[in-house]
Amino acid sequence: MSVHRDRPLPEGSNRGRLIVPVSVGLQTRIALQGFCGPSSRHEGMVFWVGRRVEADTVVVSAVVPDCRHGPQYVQAPPSAVGMVAKATRNMGLGIVAQVHSHPGDDTRHSTGDDSMILMPFESMFSVVVARYGDGGITQESGVGLHQYQNRQWVSIPSSEKGALLLVPSIIGGLG
Repeated sequence: MSVHRDRPLPEGSNRGRLIVPVSVGLQTRIALQGFCGPSSRHEGMVFWVGRRVEADTVVVSAVVPDCRHGPQYVQAPPSAVGMVAKATRNMGLGIVAQVHSHPGDDTRHSTGDDSMILMPFESMFSVVVARYGDGGITQESGVGLHQYQNRQWVSIPSSEKGALLLVPSIIGGLG
């Protein structure tokens, strides 16, 4: 299934890295896989929270907002986004990326995805995961990585290695 676009999706290089703990990536996939209706799976959404550190975006946790969802759409109402923003701001953090799933293998932003994100900011990331969350969270597994640049969403090609960096909770064998 291909996403609907009524205008070209620009492509460009990432500005900074999106740094995510492997555990947050795993929990994100589990959350996305849990969006279901009475007879089918649905698109899902997760917010990644953290901080910007110079050019990089460092994620520390994931939040599943209250959403309206169906087989080919997901939407977080402004009130749900506001609740998450307020709760994370109280911890000195913020919503730094949005992750959502698509039903098929096409992980490009649809035209609707471009406008779905409330209050995008320069260099914010948006991640699209294939097959209702069954697709991997890495660039190599086909995740769609997008970044808000110059007041528009830009697709970051998978050839931009290191744009999405998943880090383990424990790094061993260093000495």
